[in-house]
Amino acid sequence: MLEASDTLTGVIAELAAGNVGTASVLGQIIDDPFAGLMILLDLERIGLRGEQIWLLYRDVHGMDLDRFIKHVKVRAGNLSRRRA
Repeated sequence: MLEASDTLTGVIAELAAGNVGTASVLGQIIDDPFAGLMILLDLERIGLRGEQIWLLYRDVHGMDLDRFIKHVKVRAGNLSRRRA
């Protein structure tokens, strides 16, 4: 689980879980640090890590970062609404 004291690099390392492809995708996401951090938190919220992130990005979204990000936001939003 991510902690408030984690650095951005630490968050990426934890979410990538040793998967180089995932680390690359997460690196692209944080080109905009604030918006990118929100996406990283959404990935944490929906429970995706390592290879799961890479496969979703590569296989489901054809390596289209914008589509991948929209998917993550929708899933995280749906999860938040269910909990409310």
